[in-house]
Amino acid sequence: MRRILFISPAANLGGAERCLLETLKCLDSQQFEVHVLFLEDGPLQEAVLAHVAGVEILPLPKVLSRAGDHGGGLVHKLQVGISLFWYLCKLRRVFYRLHPSILHANGIKAHLLGSLAKPRKGCHLVWHIHDYISQRGTSRSLLAKQAHKCDLAICNSRSVEEDFLKVCSDVPSTTIYNAFAVPPTVPSPSKRLCRIGLVGTYANWKGHQLFLEAVSHHQEDFRARGLHFPIIGGPVYLTAGSQVLLSDLEAIASDYSISDLVQFHSFEANLDSVYSNLDVLANASVRAEPFGRTLIEAMAYGKPVIAPAEGGPLEIFEDGVSGFHFQPRDAVSLADTFLRVVDHPEVSALVETAHLNVQEKFSHKMLNREMSAAYGKL
Repeated sequence: MRRILFISPAANLGGAERCLLETLKCLDSQQFEVHVLFLEDGPLQEAVLAHVAGVEILPLPKVLSRAGDHGGGLVHKLQVGISLFWYLCKLRRVFYRLHPSILHANGIKAHLLGSLAKPRKGCHLVWHIHDYISQRGTSRSLLAKQAHKCDLAICNSRSVEEDFLKVCSDVPSTTIYNAFAVPPTVPSPSKRLCRIGLVGTYANWKGHQLFLEAVSHHQEDFRARGLHFPIIGGPVYLTAGSQVLLSDLEAIASDYSISDLVQFHSFEANLDSVYSNLDVLANASVRAEPFGRTLIEAMAYGKPVIAPAEGGPLEIFEDGVSGFHFQPRDAVSLADTFLRVVDHPEVSALVETAHLNVQEKFSHKMLNREMSAAYGKL
């Protein structure tokens, strides 16, 4: 039996963390003894307990947890260097005690720390790539320098894999899509599509401002049709400059005179509750979405989906057949797509096609098979 140690920088319930949780649910306990190391406290720790042999917590010092792609002065860099040295000493002790045969790093900080602390013998390092690495600042160059220590890169879409290989061309790589527990029967869509929601963290690039601008363009028509636009989410990052504030979004809604059309809700871990309060899911990301996990969740729940025509969403569904694409970063196109969805004459057939697509490409069975095969090649 092979021992796998997953390293997760975050313990919240963002997309990469929910991908980790679904992976843990799928792995064969007869083949793998699974442990998870968290670098912060959070709700994911309790969620994984039923699926792993052990959980470790080694919180990052604040100076490291807040380090990102935004640089810093000489004093800051010196503080990071000293803190990093002592943290790596602690991390190596954890690796020595657990003696994993596979280190599976689930985020950029984990990729770098795993590379720096990786045992010299008897341990393979896997980077799980959830983002477009070439678009990162400092992280891009740091990963390129440590790439020779990575034995396999698992990418969450072909789009992300192509981008990763531009930076780390010599690392063996494969694409394994995110997965979701898909119900065997197709849920019926709402008889009247009137709640078009955005579900996502308050990251700058998730497009909350674009979503609000789109609502403003046809607001009188939306009011006449009785449409509502819930926004479900909250802050996730510790890194400065990476996310918007609820107060900012509320101010934007007020400036557009759409406060009566938009409702803000905190993120819920219970996805049944999240999707029972939506008729349509919209992804409004303003840069290419690496995958788009909420899209497969919504499709599994029988909800029509909307997403930009670029990146991961192009691999998840086909426009007009199993979902709806709009022109990236175009608020008018998004607003028009809201109407295109609610006026679609064959919503039930579209939802059925989308549900079948998730069953075939994004199921737990698929994830177990492909992840086991990837580990088997190490």
